[in-house]
Formats: sequence, structure tokens, C-alpha cells
Amino acid sequence: MKLREFAENLFLHFFIMMIIPLMHNVSIKHEKRAWVMFFAAAASLVLTLAFPVRMSNGLEFDMKFIPVFFCFFYLGPVGGYLSIAALLILMALFNIDNLYVTLINYFIISIPMLFIRKKYQKINILGKTLVAFAFYFLITFTRLIYFLQTGHIQHAVNLALFFLLSFISLCAAIYIMEMYRLHSEMAEKLQTADKSNAISQLAASVAHEIRNPMTTIRGFLQLMKEEQNLTDGQRSYVATSLEELDRANHIISDFLSLAKPSISSKEKLPVTDLVREISEFIRPFALLSQAEIRCRTQDDLYIYGNANEFKQLMINLIKNGVESMPDGGSIIVTAEQDQKEVSVKIKDEGSGLSPGQLKQLGSPYYSTKTKGTGLGLLISFDIIKRLDGHYEIISEKNKGTEFILIFPAAERQSSGQHPNQPL
Repeated sequence: MKLREFAENLFLHFFIMMIIPLMHNVSIKHEKRAWVMFFAAAASLVLTLAFPVRMSNGLEFDMKFIPVFFCFFYLGPVGGYLSIAALLILMALFNIDNLYVTLINYFIISIPMLFIRKKYQKINILGKTLVAFAFYFLITFTRLIYFLQTGHIQHAVNLALFFLLSFISLCAAIYIMEMYRLHSEMAEKLQTADKSNAISQLAASVAHEIRNPMTTIRGFLQLMKEEQNLTDGQRSYVATSLEELDRANHIISDFLSLAKPSISSKEKLPVTDLVREISEFIRPFALLSQAEIRCRTQDDLYIYGNANEFKQLMINLIKNGVESMPDGGSIIVTAEQDQKEVSVKIKDEGSGLSPGQLKQLGSPYYSTKTKGTGLGLLISFDIIKRLDGHYEIISEKNKGTEFILIFPAAERQSSGQHPNQPL
């Protein structure tokens, strides 16, 4: 095969592999995105196996590893093993040799893929490129050594060229997918910021005006409630009206909290004492729903922040956990330090959240509760940012939810000093 024809075939396979990132980007907001991406990977497998790069001496090259790589790292173990199964079926249909060797090789290489998949999701584009290089080089290395040992230098050169362009194809696909993902996340953050800004403007201009007539209404309702000639039904109506006024007042307070977050100085907070104190404070509320709060904390944990904000954050999250368990259950609150970070975990046994619900948590107006506004979590996430922390949410439908809050650790107090902040 001439060099020009060889190069043309290489570039043909390059564009075949671009099917995967392009379909991923097109379907990123589709409900069945995983299936769309899997079929895109399957289509690229069909094309690369149907039109391999054939050399004059019968040697063939293809890029079957790339779709398998993407299925493992972007669709998960199920998608990865389905892609291997699809690869083997296609090899059998196209009468391609080395079927059993391919099965063994890909099964072996799938094991380290499973172990590092979660870490792969958290590293940057350069790190992901290095992971791709390591796996692709591992696939190619044994074949390259075989050519060199048998004296097939030209085969080795062709394989090296094919490896180079294959790796470039893989890197290009990773870059396109990751940049589109970052762009989508940035667009969502901007959209959320716009919504928050709209809420802030609305709160600042309307909240105080609404509270004035509400105060008047509440005063007259209180007077009505004290009347002796009211029937039990009328008293019930008045009580319900007062409860709804209190709820409306609470919503307005949340609006104002978002509109004008308090500017407070940071101090060293005794996380251990605060977590235990808040757990005891909210325990009576939990008992009303037959929920049990278990608190497990390391001693002498400290972070920098505002005590009232930290209390509000913990109360919001524990209260959400209690409300997710109307039939009772356990909430486990743990606090521990790992090197320079303090993590606080709140795990409930409630109804859990679907992936779609998880994605919308913290959005204005979104709540999984019937009478919720979503402002509680929105405020909680805002407090986490002000405390220089970050969070992770692990949830599964009907199996509960776990909030993991991570903050930079402050220096531990010297022995004998345990400041306590009253609620």
C-alpha cells in the first residue's frame, strides 16, 4: 500500500471515531443519552471493522479500542462490557481472526478500567489524556515488540504511525467531549446565576411591601382567635390561616436571605461541638416523624466560618433528611478530618432521588416536597460556598441520600480549649 493511500485510510478512521463525541454532544441533554452514545460507539465499531487499514502483505489495523474506551469511561461498566460483546459479535460476523485473543485481551484490560473509572471522572483533560495513552500504549506495545523481534521493521513503523494517529483521534474525541461538558456546566451556572439574580431583585423590591399587610392580617387573626364565641371549625380555620401566614413569612425570609446575604467575619468554629449540639437540638423534631438521629464525630475538628451560617446549613440538611422519611428511619451524622479537610456527612434512609432530581437540586423553585420552594437547599449551597467548601450528593431511589460536605480544616485548638457556640 502506498503511503498516500495509507494516510487517507488513517484519516478516514479519524473521522469515523469523531462520530462518538459528536453524538455525545448532540444528545447530552437527551433522556436516553447513554443509549445514543452506545449506538454511536457501535456504529464506529462497525465502520472501523468493515473498513480496516489493509497493508499489501495482509496486515490490518483498526481503531476498535477507542469505542470500548469511551463506553467504559463515559457509560460505565455495563456500557463497557456491552461494547466488548458488540465487538466480538461484529468480529464473528466479519470473519475476523483472533476472536479469542481479543476476548482475553479486552477482558484483562477492562479490570484496571473499572478500578480507575471514578478517578478518571475527577481529573482534568491532561490527566484523562495520559490515562488514554497508558491504555492504548498497553494495547499496542505487545504487537510492536512482536514485529521488532521477528524483523518486520516496516510493520513496526506502520503500527507506530497508526498508533500515533489513533492516539490523536482518541485525544481529540476526549477534548471535544470534555470541553462541551465544561461549556454545558458553565451555561447551567450562568442560567442559575441569572435566576438567582432575578430572585434577588424580586426579593429586594417586593418582600418588605408584602410583609406589611401580612402583619396586619396576622394581628386581626390573632384577635379573632381570642374570641369566645367561635366554633371549633372556625378556630381551626383561623389556626390554619396563621400557619400559612407563618409559612409565607418564612419563604419571604428565605428570599431576603438570598437577596442580601449577611456579611459576617469568619472565626474558628468547633465543628465537633456544633454538630453534636445541632443533632440534639433537632432530635425532638425528628422524633415526631419517628426518626432517629445518630451522631458520630471525631474530637477537636475546626473550620473557619460563621457559626450561625453553619448551624443553618446543618439544620436545613438534617431537616430535609427527616422530612424524606415520613415512616421513620435513621439519620447518621458523622464528622471527621482527613489530612487538611474536614468532612461532615448526613445520611438518611429516605425515598432517595433519581439522577434527574439530583441534577436539579439547588435550582430556584425546584423542590421534591409538595409545599417546598427549593430555597432551603439553594441557601445551603450558598452557605457552603461562603465557607470555602464543596459538597457531593450520593443518592439512589428508595435507598436514601447522603450529603458529603467538605471544608478546609483549621488548626486544632490547644488542649483544654473547647469553645462552644450556643444555638
